[in-house]
Amino acid sequence: MPEEKKDELVHLTIDDIPVEVPPGTLVWAAAQKAGIEIPIYCYHPKMPPLGACRMCFVEIEKVPKPPQTACTTPVSEGMIVRTNTDKVIKARKGTLEFLLINHPLDCPICDKGGECDLQDFTLRHGPGGTRFDLHKRHYPKPIPISDRVMLDRERCILCQRCTRFSSEISMDNGLVMISRGYKMEVGTAPDHAFDSIFSGNTVEMCPVGALTATAYRFKARPWELKRIPSICNNCSVGCNARIDVRVDKIMRLMSRTNDAIDDGWLCDRGRWGFEFVNSPQRLRTPLIRHDDKLEPTTWDQAFYLIASQFRNIAGRHGAKAIGGIGSTRTTNEEAYLFQKLLREVIGTPNIDHHHGYFPGPRDPLTGRPWMMTNSIADIEKASHIVLIASDPYQRQPILNLRIKKAMKAGAQIYIINEGETELDRFAVSKIAVPQNGAGMAAKILLKQVLNGELDNPHQYEDLRTKIQGEDEGIRASEEASGLETTTQLQHLAETIAGSKGAIILYDEMATLAPGCADLAADLQALAFITGNVNRSGSGVGPLVEDANSLGARDMGLLPDALPGYQPVKEKGMSYNEMLSSPDIRALYIMGANPARHVEKLPSNLEFLVVQDIILTETARQANVVLPAVTFAEKDGSMTNVDHHVQAIRHALRPLPGARADWEILTALARSLGQKWNYNSPQEVLLGIAATNPFYAGLTWEGLGAQGVRTQEQEVAHA
Repeated sequence: MPEEKKDELVHLTIDDIPVEVPPGTLVWAAAQKAGIEIPIYCYHPKMPPLGACRMCFVEIEKVPKPPQTACTTPVSEGMIVRTNTDKVIKARKGTLEFLLINHPLDCPICDKGGECDLQDFTLRHGPGGTRFDLHKRHYPKPIPISDRVMLDRERCILCQRCTRFSSEISMDNGLVMISRGYKMEVGTAPDHAFDSIFSGNTVEMCPVGALTATAYRFKARPWELKRIPSICNNCSVGCNARIDVRVDKIMRLMSRTNDAIDDGWLCDRGRWGFEFVNSPQRLRTPLIRHDDKLEPTTWDQAFYLIASQFRNIAGRHGAKAIGGIGSTRTTNEEAYLFQKLLREVIGTPNIDHHHGYFPGPRDPLTGRPWMMTNSIADIEKASHIVLIASDPYQRQPILNLRIKKAMKAGAQIYIINEGETELDRFAVSKIAVPQNGAGMAAKILLKQVLNGELDNPHQYEDLRTKIQGEDEGIRASEEASGLETTTQLQHLAETIAGSKGAIILYDEMATLAPGCADLAADLQALAFITGNVNRSGSGVGPLVEDANSLGARDMGLLPDALPGYQPVKEKGMSYNEMLSSPDIRALYIMGANPARHVEKLPSNLEFLVVQDIILTETARQANVVLPAVTFAEKDGSMTNVDHHVQAIRHALRPLPGARADWEILTALARSLGQKWNYNSPQEVLLGIAATNPFYAGLTWEGLGAQGVRTQEQEVAHA
């Protein structure tokens, strides 16, 4: 919470403890700040108060008809609150007695047992016995309300957290309250499935065991679990997560609130998409190809073969005959060591990874690297949000929730896309463009702004000349799209120019589509010209693909840039060039699977090394396969879509036989004659901080529990 000025705070007393909080704070939150527990069921800090469960009773002096609900009552100056009077205690006991009338006493088999609010509050605030001597209500159980979520209706206490999440946060109305009175229960709307990509949040926020996850049901008890703070590895948002482990196996992922990034939520892909870590298909030993068959070998033999083959190929064809393709899912430290090994040890400039198309390491207009100029939290402050060729619901789901939160605060959403997206129903304007038409739509937007009123009409002559040179293509696109679409785009351009703050986001991979080579540059120019860079609630940038796509770029996994986007002496081959060039005789691929993107690898390839966790399509063609470990088995840092650098911490012991990528790279460098002496990722991070201006001063301890956003450092050093 930001520091408030003294005269802006409200002063009150709770159980004789003086408390100072900002105006509008609820009594419950004020008590929490003072370290006083007020039990709650229906209240959730990310949703509007409801006051349905009647558990958070308190007495407030001079307020008639006590007790009051602490979760719906805002503080006022001089307020005196009592949380443990006889009336409060009696009211809480009465509430709990009613909740327990039909609640089953099946704690020994309930998945919530050991972390159940009803258990805890009954022990601390409830009656010691019951006066109810009739039969409890029973329902058929459990009901599968989706493939991932089960409902035990008799356990439900009707707090409505789950249904309010569906209506207030995800806005998909996946869960609703059915019937009224004593027949009320949670369910799905008629003819509607609970197919939300955010369904797991309802399981986590359920205060009892009414909603349970099929992936975790009957698998473990909370007291058996080891809990490790980490981050989700499934998309570029970098949501904070807690990995719950039992006997070196991941049981579940839970949310770990970081308001600057995830706002306290996880999508289902992040929550349950960890099967690859526990997969029996994991590689456990290095493999070498003999007689067209991959056979197990030792690490020493694998390193010896790789080193000798790289020396042999470099001696016959030169070091430039070797290329390296890095990963968008390995850590910053590993990406840094990978390019360092290729450039400094092997001596090749051919280094890249699979990414979108950006014209050079930096945007020439702003001098910045190609990344979001705004933060994720800035989305909430925007007056207009423009999504071009992107669908956050499918690609970066938690950003979808942030956009909806912004919309509730008054933001207007505009969507330019060739297909349908989940956010279409909330858009002020959905502008349908032809297939691969996003690039031309961006040019129409830019042309309209350049033709409009500018503070200095002689500015941006080079851009105006460029657009004029493309005028024939733009006119043809306008005719193909139709008058209505063109008019919509022109109106949107004027709206962006006149907005209080517009955020323009596009999908990184859309830049690879035909006709979209200028998509990033045109949208960056659009935002810059309209003043939507470097001010609150505005920005522009790509929604990058994977967990560490931005970190890979920062660390120099590029043919035309060193770490920190510093210039190279000699430009190397790009990702596609390495996969098609007859001059490439050896490839070292770490954590990537280019066989998914090309029909076949180059026929002239003499030697292929693949470093991965499973036998991918690319690994099956390799001469040497090196088994690596997952994000859950190592330490390191990753950089998310808005340049938050965050720590991942090992939750499991490494799979026997496999090694962390940084360990493999260090050992291989030694086999190639280098005296690398890195003993941990923390030491590698210090090397990054010393050489990469965007990570200057960064330390492992400095990352803390919730990471550090280094955007300000980037601007200062750029």
